[in-house]
Amino acid sequence: MASHTHSAPMTMDDCAKIIKENNIHTVECIFTDTWGLARGKRLPVAQFLSGAGFSIAGVAFSWNFRSDVESTPWFDNDMGAPDMKAIPDLQSFRIAGWEDGMATVMCDMVDGHTNEPITMDGRGMLKKTIEQYNDLGYKINLATELEFHLFNEDWTPIADQAYCYSMDRADELENVIGGIRHALEKSGIEVEASNVEYGPSQIEINLTYDDALTMVDKTILFRHIVRRVARQNGLHASFMAKPINGGSGSGMHVHLSLTDLKGNNLFAAEDTDHAIHSTLMQKFVAGSLKHNLELQIIAQPTVNDYKRIVDYSFSPTQVCWGLDNRMVGIRCITHSGPGTRVEIRWAAADSNPYLVAQGYLQAGLDGLKNDYELIPQSVGDPHVDESLVRFATSMRDSLANFSSSSWNVECFGPDFVENFTVMQQNEMAAFAAWVTDWETQRYRDVI
Repeated sequence: MASHTHSAPMTMDDCAKIIKENNIHTVECIFTDTWGLARGKRLPVAQFLSGAGFSIAGVAFSWNFRSDVESTPWFDNDMGAPDMKAIPDLQSFRIAGWEDGMATVMCDMVDGHTNEPITMDGRGMLKKTIEQYNDLGYKINLATELEFHLFNEDWTPIADQAYCYSMDRADELENVIGGIRHALEKSGIEVEASNVEYGPSQIEINLTYDDALTMVDKTILFRHIVRRVARQNGLHASFMAKPINGGSGSGMHVHLSLTDLKGNNLFAAEDTDHAIHSTLMQKFVAGSLKHNLELQIIAQPTVNDYKRIVDYSFSPTQVCWGLDNRMVGIRCITHSGPGTRVEIRWAAADSNPYLVAQGYLQAGLDGLKNDYELIPQSVGDPHVDESLVRFATSMRDSLANFSSSSWNVECFGPDFVENFTVMQQNEMAAFAAWVTDWETQRYRDVI
């Protein structure tokens, strides 16, 4: 992927000018919790322009999806729920195309007393990793590709059959899908295409690549906008990996390439006769594969995600790579000039994009710095290749791979690894204690 430029505010005066020109009255200030859910506050413009930011309870980085506060190394009741502070990153300031009179900005989180970066903040981790690449003379181009499902007001799927790529079905859904595209574009988020996807009620909208941090910010806004526009149309949108029994699950594919400081795609180099014709790209892929099992629970953080890992579902089930092959974990698009890139296909659509990007980029960076052997290319059907390492099929095994990894401590930091491990243990315990619909439907009337 060639370099993609974008203009962004640099100062509060720049923001004030945009606010005045667009009659903005409110700024939506967003950070993401550990699960990747958008959190934050809405500030009147006068308060935003004062530069004071805002404070919020630091427990937000250790609670569960439903904001239930559970004891973790990051927080327990003896700590008194101290504040952390949100610092708007002005380069992420943009018009909120989904609501008149509103702008939005992403925030970095710092300790409310020391002003030190919060070690649980995935966005802060990613910014440091991008600096590491910059120090080596590399820029990162990145695009995320997410799928989601649409539901009626009563949470029944809008379809019970697949209509993949159907133009008639796309026309029927244009009010909502077109509304999403329009809101994205008004927000300065460029859309490449939209289509009805492989599963019943499943949709995909592709965004144009950008630099790594901007693209991941856009991914958070994308999920926010999709859900908002769906509600405006009397529907619900869900990025849950497998919200329907049967059918296809929803993933988050990450496309990326490295460029030099002038924007030339370095993955497009042809300096070897290997199937991956760029030595740099080979090293990146080798590092990504080496750390895949350690990163699995980052890419697949919910109990539901493990129902998506099914052979022949276009959700990778093995640690493998190939060329233009959608069955593999890393799809390498080669001999494509500026569009040469890797597509890492493991993550679920409900994962935290900052943490996913952090893991993938640190794994790739490890590959660039070390001479790891690249496993052979998967050609044809990888599912029948018994030599390939398979994913953990349970959250428990996936968490064991994560928590026992010394490399993860280097990648995410000890605070994060310790806390995320406990958060996931809490999540598994909650699931194990819950009586499911499957159990009642299978047993209640016959036992």
